Amino acid sequence: EIISRQVKEALATLKSRVRLERDSANSIHTELRRLWEDDFETTSARINEPDCKELCWESIEEYIWPAVSSIDVMEVNGRAGDILEYDARKEEGLNVIAIGGDKLSRGLTLEGLSVSYFLRASRMYDTLMQMGRWFGYRDKYLDVCRLYTSGDMIQWFGHIADAAEEL
Repeated sequence: EIISRQVKEALATLKSRVRLERDSANSIHTELRRLWEDDFETTSARINEPDCKELCWESIEEYIWPAVSSIDVMEVNGRAGDILEYDARKEEGLNVIAIGGDKLSRGLTLEGLSVSYFLRASRMYDTLMQMGRWFGYRDKYLDVCRLYTSGDMIQWFGHIADAAEEL
């Protein structure tokens, strides 16, 4: 609940900056362009996936405000009333930051997932295997999928990946 409230505040600030700030050296648009060039372009080149289309900044810049303005924050857990209703938003799509605990980590499918922040410590193989399937196969946009987590979790994911490979 606390994290959900913090993310809603941060998203409101981001939306305001995207809508109001323009071409100064410290604008959000300049920050996003730098992120695009330093992270996404280099990652796409490194992945070298034949289905991933190369894009330049100018071709995506016009989509930033429509994308950011459509984002909702939803708290997905046993107590919250938020429900990920994909069918109800089929036309425009569901563009959401889903925040939760066990309900998200134990088998709930998040359609079109592209970014995940995961900090729940677990050494249970079944939990980690479930988590390891977050992104599935993302035809044509594998290069934009991101997972943010801790060093310990990276080691545990590596451990279970090795175990699964050996099996």
